[in-house]
Amino acid sequence: MADESPLPTLGPRQRAAAHLLLRLAHDRWAPPTAGADERPEVARSAATRALLDAPDPDDSALSAARTALQAAMPVAGEPTDRLDLAADLLDLSPPARLALGLCASISLDPRMGQVARAVAARLGYPDGADPALIDAALEPAGLGPAWTRTLLHEGGQLRRMGVLTLHDGKVGLGVALQAFLQAALPAHSPLRPFEMAPTVPPALVPALVEARKGWIEVLGRALGAGRPLLLSGMGGFAGSTLVQAAAGPDAPAVRSIDLGAVFDFERGLPTPLLGELHAEVRLSAAAWALHGAERLEKTVREHPAALRRLVAALVAMGRPIVLLHAGPLSPDVGARLAQEAGLPNFELPPLPIDARKALLRAALVAQGVDEPTAESLADASRHASLEVESLAAAVAFATQKALQRAAKSAASGTTLSTVAPTAAELRGACSATMTSRLRQYGSRVEVAQDWTDLVMAPEPLSQVKDLARFARVRDRLFDQFGFGDKMGYGRALSAMFSGPSGTGKTMVAGLIAKDLGVELYRVDLSRVVSKYIGETEERLGSLFSEASLVGAALLFDEADSMFGQRTEIKSSNDRYANLEVNYLLQRLEEFDGVVILTTNFASSIDAAFVRRLRFRVQFPMPTPKDRERMWEVMLPSQLPQDDDGIDFEWMGESFDLTGGHIRNAVLRAGMIAADLDRPLSMRMIYDAAAAEYRELGKLAPGYPFDDD
Repeated sequence: MADESPLPTLGPRQRAAAHLLLRLAHDRWAPPTAGADERPEVARSAATRALLDAPDPDDSALSAARTALQAAMPVAGEPTDRLDLAADLLDLSPPARLALGLCASISLDPRMGQVARAVAARLGYPDGADPALIDAALEPAGLGPAWTRTLLHEGGQLRRMGVLTLHDGKVGLGVALQAFLQAALPAHSPLRPFEMAPTVPPALVPALVEARKGWIEVLGRALGAGRPLLLSGMGGFAGSTLVQAAAGPDAPAVRSIDLGAVFDFERGLPTPLLGELHAEVRLSAAAWALHGAERLEKTVREHPAALRRLVAALVAMGRPIVLLHAGPLSPDVGARLAQEAGLPNFELPPLPIDARKALLRAALVAQGVDEPTAESLADASRHASLEVESLAAAVAFATQKALQRAAKSAASGTTLSTVAPTAAELRGACSATMTSRLRQYGSRVEVAQDWTDLVMAPEPLSQVKDLARFARVRDRLFDQFGFGDKMGYGRALSAMFSGPSGTGKTMVAGLIAKDLGVELYRVDLSRVVSKYIGETEERLGSLFSEASLVGAALLFDEADSMFGQRTEIKSSNDRYANLEVNYLLQRLEEFDGVVILTTNFASSIDAAFVRRLRFRVQFPMPTPKDRERMWEVMLPSQLPQDDDGIDFEWMGESFDLTGGHIRNAVLRAGMIAADLDRPLSMRMIYDAAAAEYRELGKLAPGYPFDDD
C-alpha cells in the first residue's frame, strides 16, 4: 500500500479547486441577508468570511482551478500530489476525480473543512461533509444535480471502488484511500480479520520453489498480464507461497485473504467489503491471493449470474489477483470462468515422489531430526500423497507423538538419546492428515496381510496381478508414455470385484491401496444417501472431491445398492433415482484416483458403470486345494499345536467355506485353545468349522478321527 513517493498529500491545485467550488456554492445558493437579520448560529467569523470573500493567495493555482472547473474534465497526467496519484491508480473518470478532490480536501485540510462547515451553515446543511452540500458545490461546475449521490449509490463508481463512504449522512474517505494518502499500510483495514497467515515453514520454501520451478515461471508471466487468474491443486499446495515466488524476490508481500470476506457463497452476493478490496488492490503494488475458490462450485449451480458479476468485479480491478482453488477443479466452474470471463486456469499436478521426499526431509531437519534419520524417514513415507502444507503438518504431528513417547520414557526412568518420529509414527501422521475429513463418509480399511497371504484360483489371481501392476506403473503410463492424452476417462484405477461373500474382495482392495501407499476408505452408504432431493448428489460430490484432494482410495461395498440399473421413469422417484446414477457416472469419469466396487450380484450393476471400469474380476468360490491352503496360512505361527497336527487337506475337502468363513473358524478355534489353555488340536479346528457350518444353515460332516 505504501510507496516512497515524495508527493504531498494535497497540492495547491486540489486546495484551490476545493476553495473555488465552495465559494461558487456559497455565492450561488446562499440566501441574501441583512446584517441585523442574520441568525447568530450561522453568522460567519471574520476569518471564515475572509476565506470565502478574498481570492486565493496562490493566483496561478486558482487560475488553473477555474480552467479545470470550466471544462469539468480533470484528466490523468503527471501527478502533482498523492491524491492525483491515487486517482490515476484508481483510473477514475473526470467527474469522479473532481468529486474526490473536493471530498478529500474537506476531510484532510482543516482550512477547507472550516470553509465547508461555514458554507453548510449558511446554506442550511447540517455538516460540511453532507452529500447535499457537495452536490451544491459540484453543480455549478456543470456536473448536474445529485452527482455526488450518484457516485455514492450502491453501484456508484466511488462507492463500488471503496474510495468514498457514507456513514450517518456524512461523506468520508475509504480506509484504503486514507492509508494511501498518508503513505502507510491500512492498519485498520476491514479486510485484516480475513487475512491468511503463511502456512509453509521458511525452511521448506527453497525445496518447494525447486519442485515447482517451471510452474512458478509460468505463473510469473501470467501475473505480468495484470488480470485475475485461477490456480488450483491438491489441498495444501501453498498457493500464496507460489504466488510470492512468482512475483519475484523484490516484490511486496502477497496479500492473502479468504474469498468469503468479499463474496457470500450462500446467497451468491458480494459483501460490502468487495469495494474495500477494490481500493486496496488498486492502491497496492502487491499481488493478491483469494483463498477458497473451491466453494464457487455451489455458486455455479445455484447462482450462475452471481459468478459472472464476481469475476467482472475482479477483472475491473485490473491487477494480478489469484483465486486459489484447493482440490480438483469442477468442469462446470472451469468452463464458466473460462467462457464468461476469460479467466485462465493453472492446475498444478501432484508433487512428484522425489519432491515429496525432499520436502519431508527438509521438514524433519527443521524439527531437529538429524540428516541420516530424516533421509531414512522421508524415504519410508515418500509415497504419501500430500502437498507441502499437509506434509509440514504431518511432520509436526509425528514430532509431537515422538515427544510424548520420550516423555513417557523419561517418566519411567529411561532417557532416550535422540527424539525423532518412527517410520510408523510418520506414516500414521501422514494418514491422519490426508483422510481426516473422509471419516464423515466412511471408515478406514486396514489390511495386515500381504500378497503372500492371498489364495485364489489362477485365472482371477492373474487378473488381480494385472490390476496391481497397473497400479504400480500408472503414473509412468500416463505421464511419460502419453496415454494421458489418449484416454477419455482420466487416469483412475477403477475396478469391480464380484463374487460370493468372503472370497477376498475387500482384502485385495486393501492390498492394492497398500501397494500404492494410499489409504482405503469403505464408503458408508447410510452417510451418503439422503431422502432429500439433491442432497445425495451433494454428499457424493464432497466425497469424491475430498478423496481426490487427499489421494485416498474409495471402496464401495455392496455396490449394487448404489450403482444399480437405471429404470424406466414411471414416477418422480424414478426420475430422481436415475439422476443420482447419472451423477455417479459423471463423477466416476472425472475421478482421478482409485475406486473399487464389490458386489455379490454383478448383473445388478448398471451397464454404463461396468463399461467405465478398467478392471472386472470375478472371485469364485475357493476349490478344496484353495481351502486347504487358506487353513494353513490363516493359522498364526505363534499358536501352539498338539503333536498330532492338523489335517488341512481333510478340512479343505470337507468344509465348503469361503476365506472369510475360514478366518472366522480359525479365530474361534484359537479362542477354544486359549480358554482351555491347551495347544490347538484337530478336534478344536473341527468344532470351530462345524459351528460356522451350523450358522450358515449347513450340516457339518462327521468327525472321522480317533482322539484317544
